[in-house]
Amino acid sequence: MKRREVIVASEQGISLLLRHVFPLLVLGLVVFVPRASSADETGTMVFHGRILAAQYPGSGETVPMTAVYCFASAAGPDRQAIGFRTWETHPAGWYRLAGPAGTYSFIFSAPAGFVRPLVVTGQVLKSGDNVNRDLTPAFDYADFYQGAWDEKPASDYFQTFIAKGNSITRVGFKLATDGVDGPGPLGQNMLLSIHKKTEAAPDKWPQVGPTATVPNVDCGGAKNYWWCAGWDSGQVPTEPGKTYAVHLEAQNHSSSLQAFWREAQVAQSDCYRLGKAGKTGWQGRRMCMAVSSDSDGLVVPYNKRIQKKFVEFAGFEKSWSQTYVAQGKGLAGVILYTATSGVQPSLMKQRAKVSLRRGGPGGEIVGVEKIAIGNGNYTGDASWGVFGVSFAPGEVPLEPGKTYAVEFESIENYDTLHGFVNIKGQVSDDKPGFNPYRKVPPDDYKRGTAYRKCTDKQPFDLDMQIVEYRSDAEN
Repeated sequence: MKRREVIVASEQGISLLLRHVFPLLVLGLVVFVPRASSADETGTMVFHGRILAAQYPGSGETVPMTAVYCFASAAGPDRQAIGFRTWETHPAGWYRLAGPAGTYSFIFSAPAGFVRPLVVTGQVLKSGDNVNRDLTPAFDYADFYQGAWDEKPASDYFQTFIAKGNSITRVGFKLATDGVDGPGPLGQNMLLSIHKKTEAAPDKWPQVGPTATVPNVDCGGAKNYWWCAGWDSGQVPTEPGKTYAVHLEAQNHSSSLQAFWREAQVAQSDCYRLGKAGKTGWQGRRMCMAVSSDSDGLVVPYNKRIQKKFVEFAGFEKSWSQTYVAQGKGLAGVILYTATSGVQPSLMKQRAKVSLRRGGPGGEIVGVEKIAIGNGNYTGDASWGVFGVSFAPGEVPLEPGKTYAVEFESIENYDTLHGFVNIKGQVSDDKPGFNPYRKVPPDDYKRGTAYRKCTDKQPFDLDMQIVEYRSDAEN
């Protein structure tokens, strides 16, 4: 299978890049100025907008969701995905997906971040369409205000919220200080857990599900990121409409954390803190935090539960698969963390066929197969990021409780690899393949495992996220 000219445009020079890549494939590292014109001159469709959330409930200001992977696939078998990653610069949170006309399904997700997967299905896009659509992820609790913080160190925080779904899958937070060395380079592990409200104080509320670890939280200077951790769907069960709390503490029980927060309005969720330096009890504040759950018709049976990424390779091979147990009625999308060889074109020019097999590797293929596209970073002799693909409702039907294998197989070949020379002058070895990453400890998936060449069982799991439709409804 030969690669279309649009996929290999960068080797042809800037003029070919500008003529072909803009209308057909836009990735996170392609730099151009967004415009509000009519559809591209080639007659393709364009779907663009920003991913935004209110700064806090009732606020007229919005916060952009940056570094979110975006993948779109047209309906039907063997359709190649198009991809993007939301901008971190102006206009922050912006995405743009362009391609041939069709009925598209989109998945927007940051598996290593706090943004829950967002899926758009049944989007009919005709030739010449130019559709602008701003999107907002689903949150059970979201407050992004960073204009004030706890002035006294605390040992524990309990931020209450009302559950909207039946399972918590992600919590993100931002601290003013991490409790170690102020703006210095040191960090420490934080622990997140969910607790159900009783008549007692929150520190006596019973825990629901396992504790999640957030490794090496460092709030020093420019490294003051959003930190997060998550769970697979079903691990932290909740009852919609009931009150719960996110418990945040340091693994070493340090008593010097300080959270960003703001004054809560009447009837809004309150924060409870512990610590000798300040008042223990209810604070009348809302922490800078985001909580999301299975409240949107999606389930995440195989999640990226540890924020840390790009740590240990699984091994370069033409094909890899991972077994897991389905929870929903249909496959919505898969995002796999991976890298490519230094003597290959960048990951953004690499593709992999994605199949779902019943029972495990070697089993019968279920539904349609799609072509995933790479999206990530490239330095001229190294490339890393993700493979991603989306599916429409009904394209890959599932039976909850059954085991499946998600299979990735490179479709690159001699014609698409031969003649490539990297920035160091190294010539392509013409070997198709990719090098996925392993899950980062303590994250693991006890109900499945990885398979090299889709046959050789491995003692680890692949670092990826699988998203499913809860029901089998068409769109």
